[in-house]
Amino acid sequence: MNDVEQMIHKLDLSPHPEGGYYRECYKSDQQVTLPNGEERSAGTGIYFLLTEGELSNWHRVSSDEVWHFYDGDQLILEVIDQDGKLIKLKLGKDYADNVKFQQLVPQHCWQRAYSTGDYSLVGCTVSPGFEFEDFEMIEPEKLAEKYPNIRDKILTKPV
Repeated sequence: MNDVEQMIHKLDLSPHPEGGYYRECYKSDQQVTLPNGEERSAGTGIYFLLTEGELSNWHRVSSDEVWHFYDGDQLILEVIDQDGKLIKLKLGKDYADNVKFQQLVPQHCWQRAYSTGDYSLVGCTVSPGFEFEDFEMIEPEKLAEKYPNIRDKILTKPV
């Protein structure tokens, strides 16, 4: 069993629909009411692992999501912000070139991620808490139609 397989086993990770592996490790018992009247957990947290060559699918979440770096190689988060600009956020263990231990992806922003090496182990904290009904994936071609000014960047596979 290689290091990545051991990590998947030890952390009890399962395949995630967007790609990679995950496990929910925290869900608040406290409930909050959303503006639309629906109830959600106040917050949730997961482990998330992307391995070499994996690129998560374009997706968005209806809550703010804070990504935390834990182990492995630098992770790149590509985010389409509210103004339709594609930005690259870097998570890792070095301090150079705007690399951070934590990065925020604001609610409703399209995002995808990839590891720059063998693997990247990160965590994601979502508040109000994540539920799959608040999660949306989109095909790159459909997303490119929404943002023709960054079409090539959306359709390019960086890994």
